[in-house]
Amino acid sequence: MREQTIRGIELAAGLALFLSACLYAMTMLSVLDSGLTAAAAMTEEQNAGVSSFSAVSQSIEPYFTGSEVLFTLREVQSGQLEAVIDGLRFAPGTELESMDLSVIDLDGRYAADYHRESNGAVDLIRFVKVR
Repeated sequence: MREQTIRGIELAAGLALFLSACLYAMTMLSVLDSGLTAAAAMTEEQNAGVSSFSAVSQSIEPYFTGSEVLFTLREVQSGQLEAVIDGLRFAPGTELESMDLSVIDLDGRYAADYHRESNGAVDLIRFVKVR
């Protein structure tokens, strides 16, 4: 009788530990899933290009800072469009690590000229530094 009681208690303790581990794993998976869902919702409509209008009182024509131009080069790297920055051409799929990016003044202002395909999609952006 004593052996059966000990065996029953061991079985109940093992079952309780197993169920606790399963519930903990399900809770962790739920937390991870909600975090991934929230991150996907935040970045779903986000575009890699940046266009900012800092104030209404300024000129309506958009100007880009050098850092925004560098950020826009991410789309060039992904192969979506071509860019020309002060005469330096960045072809689609260009590896930015192999290019000399020192021509881009991070504090400078750049005017953008967009060239579009027949369907209206932008295929080339020409940035010219405003002096």
